[in-house]
Amino acid sequence: MLDKLMSALGLSSAAAVTSEAEDYSARRTFRRRQNDKCVSIVNGKTLPVLDWSPGGVRVFADTRTVSIGEEVDVTLKFQIQNQMVDINHRAQIVRKARDSFAVQFLPLTADIRTTFNQIIDNFNAADFAASQA
Repeated sequence: MLDKLMSALGLSSAAAVTSEAEDYSARRTFRRRQNDKCVSIVNGKTLPVLDWSPGGVRVFADTRTVSIGEEVDVTLKFQIQNQMVDINHRAQIVRKARDSFAVQFLPLTADIRTTFNQIIDNFNAADFAASQA
């Protein structure tokens, strides 16, 4: 009864919120990261990163020049402490919006997976240290 009332008012019940969160996590192999310092280069063009994960990246860009299914060269550049770490890999465009597109990385090598894990660990450690200050 309460669920029906909340639904009529446009509110979600706790069960619905949990179900949506479980559905989201089931669709994603990796959690998206949005607050990290990084930039992308896609086919030679530097583009701002909206979010990224070891599975792919979503960038702010003019989407008129790209097509879904197109394979592109992607470089992600991360600022880790006082150095830049670059990850170069091939990816396929999987989604387009009016002002952004998303690419999914082709299968990663063991070295690239390790580098992604080190980058994520570094950002997590920096976030924890900042929260303790």
